[in-house]
Amino acid sequence: MEVNKKSFQDLKILLIGCGSIGKRHAGVLSSLGVTGMLAVDPVESQLQALVKETPGVKTCGSLEEGLAQNPDAVFVLNPTKLHVPTAIQAINAGCHVFMEKPLSDSLDRIDELSRLAAEKNKKVMVGFCFRYHEGLLKAKNMIKSGKIGRIVSVRALMGEHFPEVRPDYKNTYYVKYSGAFELIHDLDLAIWLADQNVKKAYGVYGAFADIGFEAPDTVELLMEFEDRCVATVHLDFFQKPRRRTIEMIGTDGVITVEFASWDEYTLSVYDTAKRVWEKSTGKTARNDMFRDEDREFLQAVEEDKPVVCGIEEARKSLEVVLNVLPS
Repeated sequence: MEVNKKSFQDLKILLIGCGSIGKRHAGVLSSLGVTGMLAVDPVESQLQALVKETPGVKTCGSLEEGLAQNPDAVFVLNPTKLHVPTAIQAINAGCHVFMEKPLSDSLDRIDELSRLAAEKNKKVMVGFCFRYHEGLLKAKNMIKSGKIGRIVSVRALMGEHFPEVRPDYKNTYYVKYSGAFELIHDLDLAIWLADQNVKKAYGVYGAFADIGFEAPDTVELLMEFEDRCVATVHLDFFQKPRRRTIEMIGTDGVITVEFASWDEYTLSVYDTAKRVWEKSTGKTARNDMFRDEDREFLQAVEEDKPVVCGIEEARKSLEVVLNVLPS
């Protein structure tokens, strides 16, 4: 294992996008021992801020300049609508691709991206980091083991006050065209935990909270899966306090995970035999999830392993969003 760890540390990585998520991945990759990092961003101040936080990252004047330096892999961390065309450009340049969620804001060129990745034998992984959350992984394993019988319903809730999270929020693209749909992690988690394909999806959404959004600040989704299972997902950018909870209801019990805090979670399981709730807490750090997903991607590249959340897996949550939005 040590040999593999050292070898993935030698990969050359190009970071495309130096906003908050770009800075986070740069720091995480550095903590994993990756030293050959390049970065590009059209906003010079963001580029320099990333370098200040993670010294040793080299800067590039453009995406083309960065790709000309033959990186092994590209991290696509720019706005959602640019994900797929950027990934296609990177694969054509001979790179593997990690892209932040969501996969895209439309289905345009996704089939092309998938075909191209297969033809050129390149990995494409989409970063749904909460699939690596300790509490959620415990819940997933309990479901697999039959702890609560057959899962029948998943209920996910995520809300936070975006003006507090991002005081400059009115300058973000979230306000213009993605809104609370940007909180797609929780939709992805509902699909991941149900472990089925979505049969039908319905939604109600809008800018209801008077915080200056043009895009929806509130989203309610309902999904029906293929085999006797449903899910409801609530997403919003206005509520106080910040809350994040996911509930799994099975034929023989219930599991809930409450993880509004980045550094702690509560896992609750109803034991039907004892007729009691069994609760436990766990300590986490925000970067734990990012570290695990980045390591998995780098090892997949270096050792030619499949990625867990590739294009088709990430497409599931995107299709739900697109099915409830007007065509």
